[in-house]
Amino acid sequence: MNIITIIIKTITSFKFHSKSRHSKYESLEEILSSTEYSFFVALKESLSKDYEIFAKVRINDVLTPDEIFTIQNSNAAIYRIPPKHFDYILCEKRTLSVIAVIVLDDRNHIRREARAKSSYVEKACVTAGFKLLRFPSRSNYCSKAVRDVILNSLNTPT
Repeated sequence: MNIITIIIKTITSFKFHSKSRHSKYESLEEILSSTEYSFFVALKESLSKDYEIFAKVRINDVLTPDEIFTIQNSNAAIYRIPPKHFDYILCEKRTLSVIAVIVLDDRNHIRREARAKSSYVEKACVTAGFKLLRFPSRSNYCSKAVRDVILNSLNTPT
């Protein structure tokens, strides 16, 4: 190894370590809470043959402001989107186009910020043409009941 290679490796290592001291990250043990996981399992058991199911999808990854916005207004609309996610999205298997957005309503929806986000999600889903399906938060779910509610909702006109 020549001296230049050693210096570059040392500098690169120092830069990485000095930045990492300021920003620490911890790995989450679980992506979904036990309630979210229980509902996800019910969704997969009842609908995975017909639909693709994704959990915790960022709203910004699914919705974008309408093209009639100017660039300035478009950026403002993007930044108004709460930095949150949809609990689940149900997609068409072949194209992965969004069929429905699914939200678990838990105690957090009582808080003011949660109500504001919920209101935003409702309006955004309506304007994007997504069905919004709400389920109460529980410790466990019956796959058949979840399937029946979703299929009945999808067959009902918006």
